[in-house]
Amino acid sequence: MTVKPTQRRHDITDEAWALLEPLLPGQSGQWGGVAKDNRLFINAVFWILRTGAPWRDLPPEYGRWGTVHQRFIRWRDKRIWEKLLESLIDDPDFEWLMIDASHCKVHPHAAGAKGGNQGMGRTKGGFNSKIHLAVDAHGMPVRVAVTAGTTADCTQAAALIDGIAAQFLLADRGYDSNEILDKAVQAGCEAVIPPRRNRKKQRDYDKDIYRVRHLVENAFLHLKRWRGIATRYAKTVSAFAAAVQVRCIALWLKVLA
Repeated sequence: MTVKPTQRRHDITDEAWALLEPLLPGQSGQWGGVAKDNRLFINAVFWILRTGAPWRDLPPEYGRWGTVHQRFIRWRDKRIWEKLLESLIDDPDFEWLMIDASHCKVHPHAAGAKGGNQGMGRTKGGFNSKIHLAVDAHGMPVRVAVTAGTTADCTQAAALIDGIAAQFLLADRGYDSNEILDKAVQAGCEAVIPPRRNRKKQRDYDKDIYRVRHLVENAFLHLKRWRGIATRYAKTVSAFAAAVQVRCIALWLKVLA
């Protein structure tokens, strides 16, 4: 007997599904089988990441937890989550490009990956991972990366801004390095980054524009409203990065639909 799924408050709306469905694998005419339950699968992944529950606790109306989990991993390995996010990023406003990073507490269940723990940095509060994020002028996520919590923010700046033609690059003084400043100049972008206090030759920056940098901090607040993002439960860096990408997909769907 098939259990009919019930509508939960964070399930995909019809409007959002109309945007997402054509982008998914398993379409008629594509190589491979035709997927009949893509919407149910996406809703299942949303439920897991929103609640932070273990995969084994997935409500049965969403399907067998092991099957859903394995499919999530396959989509991660094929970069389907990443490609979906890239496809949904619609006409970003790059007058301002803002970058920042935020720590996420690592749950004890995330330890024990094959080959050793991944992307976990020990700090005074225990193990942490770090989400690195780039957002556009509306505070919408356009690039994400995940590292150990002890990784310096500035080391991920190049990957976050590479290939993006923005007018202004906004970041806090943790990104004040000659390498980042030079990369901004090469991209034709004006860096709005306060100088480090120990910089021998202090430089000026646009303090008025810098005030809007709070938009990237707001983006982290939105990301972490899902408990599976605020705390890392995934054993591997790639699985947690995929989870963050899924959360960004949900944010774009909310705006676009």
